[in-house]
Amino acid sequence: MDRTQAYMLLDRLRLAQLRLASLALIVMMAVTLLDVFLRYVFNRPIPGSYDMVETMLAVFVFHGMSTGFLQRRNIVIDLVDSFAHRSIVHILIRISDALTILTLALFTYAMIKPAVQAYNYGDMKMELQIPVWYLWAAALLGMAGAILCACGRLFAATAQNDESIE
Repeated sequence: MDRTQAYMLLDRLRLAQLRLASLALIVMMAVTLLDVFLRYVFNRPIPGSYDMVETMLAVFVFHGMSTGFLQRRNIVIDLVDSFAHRSIVHILIRISDALTILTLALFTYAMIKPAVQAYNYGDMKMELQIPVWYLWAAALLGMAGAILCACGRLFAATAQNDESIE
């Protein structure tokens, strides 16, 4: 498998995660809108709306990250770019990509222990009775996809990296 095929597979992963994040955002907005409407118009809020929004927020955040990393669309402060040589800028971008992967890996490592504890203790969401470890599993899967996409960006073909700088 060459770099182009690997990048295309990562782009499919990114797109799947983006669609899941988009669906979570739609559910989150719809539940919030409906809950507020029913609460103020009929005084009948949706039971479990807080748990649903919290659950969808976790899915949205952790599965939405991979798009930013693979397409290198995260926030950048380009103070050095205006006066440094292009080769220096390329090196700094590679260092940034490597630090991104390291940071994501550390965050993922820090998430494993609470995820295992939630599974072992059988924690449940208060109103919806959803096991909390489901949220941790969704978050860890999202982080795995983000790490893969960040690695894909680091090892992407040079031509693709050149395009992202301009």
